[in-house]
Amino acid sequence: MTATRVRLVRLRTALLALTFAVLVLSLWAFHSVQRTAETVRDRTSHAVLEVTAARAALVAADAAAVTSFASGEAKLAGPGQEYSNQLALASQSLARIAESNQAGETGGNALQVVEGQVAAYSGSIGQADVHFRQPDAPVLGAADLWHASRLLHAPGGVLDELETLQGRQREALNQQLSSTGVSLATLPLWLLPVLALLALLVLTQLYLKKRFRRLVNFPLLAATLLVATIGMALVFTMISRGRLDSVAMRLDGVAAARDAQIQAADDAGQRRLADLLSDYCDEEQGCGVTADEFRMRAGQTSNVETDNTRVATAGTKAVAADASEAAESGGREILIPVGTLLAGGLILLGMHARVEEYRYRP
Repeated sequence: MTATRVRLVRLRTALLALTFAVLVLSLWAFHSVQRTAETVRDRTSHAVLEVTAARAALVAADAAAVTSFASGEAKLAGPGQEYSNQLALASQSLARIAESNQAGETGGNALQVVEGQVAAYSGSIGQADVHFRQPDAPVLGAADLWHASRLLHAPGGVLDELETLQGRQREALNQQLSSTGVSLATLPLWLLPVLALLALLVLTQLYLKKRFRRLVNFPLLAATLLVATIGMALVFTMISRGRLDSVAMRLDGVAAARDAQIQAADDAGQRRLADLLSDYCDEEQGCGVTADEFRMRAGQTSNVETDNTRVATAGTKAVAADASEAAESGGREILIPVGTLLAGGLILLGMHARVEEYRYRP
């Protein structure tokens, strides 16, 4: 076997080995990012957003109920239509969280606890409604309303549990992002096999041009273009991974806006509840240590209303857009395997004739 034939066989082997490496690494990177992007789009982002929506709806429901009882409207319409609407929204959000839950069994157990607490809260509001309608029992109604509010606000209550659950869903997103093993920062490392294959293809064509005095090896040229295309597909895969980081940041922005919105609504509702309780407390003995401390804290809350609804709504739309873009494959699930295998076939074709020329030479 001549030295030229040995060199050609080695070049062919190296080209095919690098092509196989490009195929394996590109497919792994694509499917890892794609699976995560689809999960984030279809489940994780919804889980985080629905928890914030449930918290906001429950606070709004509580504030609406207190307003209805404080204004006397409850004698005609009970807790009010706004209370019913917000409680229904909260129930819908809890159902969606159950469908999209990414916090595993712990998240499922927390949801069951929350659902039980919400049912107890709704029962206390209903009991308050009954008592407020009776001329001789408004004090009992105020006590029921206080108890209902504590079910939401006390340590370990509904809002506390939901905030913990929100953190768990957000942590699940972090784990999903880290599990991909790829990022824009590591793009140069992932491109190394592609760049090595491109460099070797160029060097091989230059060697063939010099050794065989032929201007172009069209199969190898086509293989070079295909490998460059695979490299671009890998770049777009990393861009999709970058969009997932954007989803995470936007979710944090929505959560912050929701928190401000929730806090403002909650402060207003709790101040109204404190005023309502004051009307039924004993002038000398007060309402009891716990209730009196609550009234003092409620009176000290800021009276500044912070409307972050527009910010939260815009952020939610941006989350959905980024998640959808990240999960858009752009046909890479077909391009990567077919293009790489075709490039391998073209490499075999382009090298075959040159290797065969030295098959029987001494």
